[in-house]
Amino acid sequence: MGLLMLRCAREVVIDLPEEEPKVVAICHFTDGQHFRAHISLSQPVNDGTDPEFPEELDAAISIDGQIYDLLYREKGDGNDYYWKSHLAKLAQTGVEYTFFVRVPGYPVAEGSSKIPIHRRLEPIHINASEMVVENMPDGNKELRLPLELRLSELPAEERFFAFFLNHDTDVYESFNPPEYWYTKEQQPTNFLADGRTISLLHNIPEPVVLINQNYWADDRRTLYLTARIPFDPESERPTKLYITWRTLSEAFYRYHLSLSRQGGNQPLSDPDAVFNNMVGGLGNFSGYSVSVDTIQIPSF
Repeated sequence: MGLLMLRCAREVVIDLPEEEPKVVAICHFTDGQHFRAHISLSQPVNDGTDPEFPEELDAAISIDGQIYDLLYREKGDGNDYYWKSHLAKLAQTGVEYTFFVRVPGYPVAEGSSKIPIHRRLEPIHINASEMVVENMPDGNKELRLPLELRLSELPAEERFFAFFLNHDTDVYESFNPPEYWYTKEQQPTNFLADGRTISLLHNIPEPVVLINQNYWADDRRTLYLTARIPFDPESERPTKLYITWRTLSEAFYRYHLSLSRQGGNQPLSDPDAVFNNMVGGLGNFSGYSVSVDTIQIPSF
């Protein structure tokens, strides 16, 4: 049996088909914000170099076949560049936008999407009696806040959502008497959840956690979490919790779900293809809507 198993292990060389390079365009947009696109050229799977970023191109947003705005090139952090809409050209909910990119020598890449109607959460309350403070091994403490993120209305279809938690912590020079120093603002907040919930959440490149649509399969409307906020008991007190809630277009959801699954394929299973809605090219053009609830953390 041992010899038989050893013979089953052998090196397999897969000859991947060659593809002509294409334009790769990524643009996510939301209400009242600029369109910002990252544009590059595709490269072979085994090419470990940085992608090429074309400088000569035309990128535009249109509505019903009419040009809405021509995007211009702007420098980002380091050597990064992106293409951005002009000051007055901001995205609006419910409008079907088409994004197209022309790079000399390559097929035109084109995709369409819109910002979905936002599905808000019901008012969120923190019950002080349910708050727990845990001792940590490093001498700090951790405040744990049970949360119920309940949708005001669960749509019959298109249940595509994501969330993000962050918090403020006030820092004091002294507590006796209280001498306020400064506030650590908008720090990312970790959380706990039950096994089923964790299995249906996906970390994605965007600063949100994607909720698999299967979470809502039995028509549940509530996401149960426990926020975890570490603090130094000698000088810090958490004061506010921010809950960012996104309603996603299907194109946004499908693209980021496919990205999250790239590293999670099991042996002998079929690999997941990255979702693409840029006809003639590669990438993703998709809208989302967003709201932020601010919750005052009770004194403890």
